[in-house]
Amino acid sequence: MKKLLTAVLLLTMTFSLSACGSDDDTPTEYDIPREDAIILNELAYSSYLSSSNPVITIEVERMGEMKLQLFPEVAPNTVNSIIAYINRGDYENNEFHRVINEFMIQGGRLDSPSCTTVGEMNNNPDFEGTNDLQHYRGVLSMARIGGMYNSQTSQFFIVHQSSYFLDEEYVTFGGMISGFNILDFIAPMGDNSNSVPAERVTITNITVELNGYIPESPICQ
Repeated sequence: MKKLLTAVLLLTMTFSLSACGSDDDTPTEYDIPREDAIILNELAYSSYLSSSNPVITIEVERMGEMKLQLFPEVAPNTVNSIIAYINRGDYENNEFHRVINEFMIQGGRLDSPSCTTVGEMNNNPDFEGTNDLQHYRGVLSMARIGGMYNSQTSQFFIVHQSSYFLDEEYVTFGGMISGFNILDFIAPMGDNSNSVPAERVTITNITVELNGYIPESPICQ
């Protein structure tokens, strides 16, 4: 009888501990569909992809990771500037603060970072190079102020659906290689009348793998 009472007490304690554990208030992961296999050479910007390009990883809270290659041959100073922001930790606990479905998701610091760069886009008379990378779906581009071509700082956007009307007006400088499922999950969180997402989309951190690329100090205005 004594053994039976002990067993009942142990069983009761087990159920009690289990019940306590079920009251965890930690936010759960979003139920995001698994990403389909990506064939890199079928991406619209595949000719720009290279194993020697730097790769950034954007960690999004409760969603997962998006990986994008940076294209130094397209916009070298912009790439160097973004890498400098990453290495300084400027994107830690940031957010995608502007989201427009079927257009783009935009992130980066909302204050005024220290480096403003010349816009490496064809329509900028101050740009001496050539940037023919179009705003395909998955392309990484820089936000700027209105008609000011040389106003890029830390804010960037990822194109959700191809937006060719932006070509030569904004600095394209990279392209997504994984995480399209996360891009597709975030974009509908904002609508076309209100670009603020329905709930905060936190960028936990952004890291970079250089893959042999040696960044230079960005040239600031």
